[in-house]
Amino acid sequence: MRFDGNALLYTAIGSAALGVFMGVQRPASNLTPADLETFANGGQIEYRVTNPYLPLAWVLGLTSVGSGLAWAMKGQAPAVAIRQTVPAPVAPAWDGSVPMPTGSQPDSYRVGNPAAILAQRLRPTLISANPRVGKGVTVAHAYRQAQANGAAVWIIEPKYHPKEHWYWESADNVLGFMADELETKDAIEAMQEEMQQFIFAWRQIPQRPKVLIIDELAMLKVTFKTWYESFLKPQLVMELSSGETDDRALWAMTQSSLVGDIGVSGGMRSTFDLLTLQTPTSQGHLESLRASDKTIPAIDDPALFERSFSPKQAVFYHSALDEWLPMVAYEVPKLEPQPPEPGYAHRTKAEPAPTADSTEAVALPRTPVSEFAGGQNTPDLALILSVTNALYQGLGRSQIIKDVLGYKGQRYQQGAELYDRIKSIIEENSTHE
Repeated sequence: MRFDGNALLYTAIGSAALGVFMGVQRPASNLTPADLETFANGGQIEYRVTNPYLPLAWVLGLTSVGSGLAWAMKGQAPAVAIRQTVPAPVAPAWDGSVPMPTGSQPDSYRVGNPAAILAQRLRPTLISANPRVGKGVTVAHAYRQAQANGAAVWIIEPKYHPKEHWYWESADNVLGFMADELETKDAIEAMQEEMQQFIFAWRQIPQRPKVLIIDELAMLKVTFKTWYESFLKPQLVMELSSGETDDRALWAMTQSSLVGDIGVSGGMRSTFDLLTLQTPTSQGHLESLRASDKTIPAIDDPALFERSFSPKQAVFYHSALDEWLPMVAYEVPKLEPQPPEPGYAHRTKAEPAPTADSTEAVALPRTPVSEFAGGQNTPDLALILSVTNALYQGLGRSQIIKDVLGYKGQRYQQGAELYDRIKSIIEENSTHE
């Protein structure tokens, strides 16, 4: 509340003057002429002195002081703050809704965390997005959160490039290879058999819940055409439609915008979740995806992209929310580029990775950078560790070249040269008592 400054000043001066005037008035007594006559004749009288104007003087004085203070504060009435004890905030469990941020600003908006939604729902999910929009980093954060909640995570990665190893290094088991480097029919058939056994082994592990992540479905469909249709697609359909009943969650990742590519449509759509990420430049992918799944709404507000914290201005749609939301930003480790290794495509064993501490399971561990990254064809640290482990297990030179390094047939001599180089590095850096 604000008062006129001049009125407050005049009130303060006037009240002060009247207060002083009232304060200096002569005290009153109870004596009467009769009392004086009695006293003169030697009688006793009761004498009392009173100040009848003193209370009014106090009131005027306080009014003057208050008005003077108000005038000094430029007419602004003082506000009284009451201190309250604020309890420490507790992060609530996700209940399927995205709450509005606190505050009454008209420009408040919601920002979603798709990785947390994936990890907390832990359902069969189809994840569709264009390359380089944040699909991999989102799933990497999601499966680490799922592991923190006790889930076992296995991964089939047909584009296991060294620059992207950090995505999958914390998984419990990784079948990684480079599908576009499988050059012979024998190599393709061998990898088909390996993937088939990997899926069956994942189903047999007793730990629950458990997650199987299959990346690059579109690449698998092109590389393993017959096997994809005859084996993998039925497995995808089975896991997406019934895996949840056994605490199994399949996360199928694809660049394709056609849901029918994995063999699900119509009434089956309700049996699995759908997550898609879109950027301002991926409108073609979104239109194609909406054409194959009519339940996906359009992005009616272009401002959603501007509100995203993602470096790509990505927004996401999850079928559990049934709306588009801007994304949070995820931490991405800065990696030093390392040259691709010949024969790396066929190395399918999971790499050793640092164990995530239970209190920081969501954080992405740093990827070790090899200290032998000087030469152009120098093996990376993970490959050296694989050969070291194989030697420790007693595997022979030929078996390591074929099974660990993946060089067979006409490429065996190239693998032998790589093996000798790696073994030389191991011997040079071995410590001796």
